[in-house]
Formats: sequence, C-alpha cells, structure tokens
Amino acid sequence: MTADSSFPLTGSCECGACSFEIQVAPKGRFRCHCLICQGFTGRHFSDVVVVPARHVTLNDASNISFAKYRPPLNFNRGKCRTCGKPVVEVAGVGSLQLMFIPVFNLRPTAPLTPVRADVFYHRRVEDMHYGVPHYSGYWPSQYAITRTIIRSL
Repeated sequence: MTADSSFPLTGSCECGACSFEIQVAPKGRFRCHCLICQGFTGRHFSDVVVVPARHVTLNDASNISFAKYRPPLNFNRGKCRTCGKPVVEVAGVGSLQLMFIPVFNLRPTAPLTPVRADVFYHRRVEDMHYGVPHYSGYWPSQYAITRTIIRSL
C-alpha cells in the first residue's frame, strides 16, 4: 500500500450496499460500447478501470450477484442484490484475475488514468470526441482491451 493519502480508493454500487477498496492506482482505463456493457450498466457505454483483483477488497461481497452474460464466458459481471446496479466485473484466474470497475462507482476525487481507447465503437449510441483511438469490430476491440490490460499489470 502506498503512503499517498488518496489510497485506498473507495467506491460502491449506487445504494452503497456493496462497497470496495482499491489499494493501488488503476492504470488501465477504456470505454466499452458493446451491447453487453450497455445492458449491464444501463448506459450508452461502460467507462471502466482495470485493477489486479489481488489489490481490490470487496466488502459485503455476499450482496453481489454474479452472472456470465454470453460466450465467451470470460467475465463474471456483478450487480448489487439490493439496488440491481453494477458493482464490478471479474475476469481471469489466479494471479491473473482482474477486476473491471465502472468509473461511476468510484468517489469523484479518485485519481484516475485517462481513457486509453473506445472499444466496440461500431456499437456506440453516441459519438465520442475525446482524442482517443476508436476500435470497431470484435478483434480490433479485443486487441485494444488486451493492450490496455497488459499495460495495467
């Protein structure tokens, strides 16, 4: 843990029944415009930070309902059992397990890295004009996500 007073970062679902702490600065961040993320978050896109799971503590984890939406079954997407809103997404196994945390669940003062990419941009509901690369299609988007994850480790 760092001596920086901004750590741990804290966040929660909308109602606060599911909270978490992040012990390190999130390094990877992207916006996903895929239909699954739109359905999961109820928003036009999902703005997420990527953090190794070993650096995240889920408080009240029994109040999170995890589900896998469709193949490939690589993400466990967790929603609060109380408010039904997104909490975290989990992917990978063991020491390579990662958590994808929606930025809207973090406290407004959280020190965050800038967005690195817009992925699945062909599914966008609104245009993004923020000077980051846009990736359309499955493979280009997966490449951008993988690159963001690798940089965050």
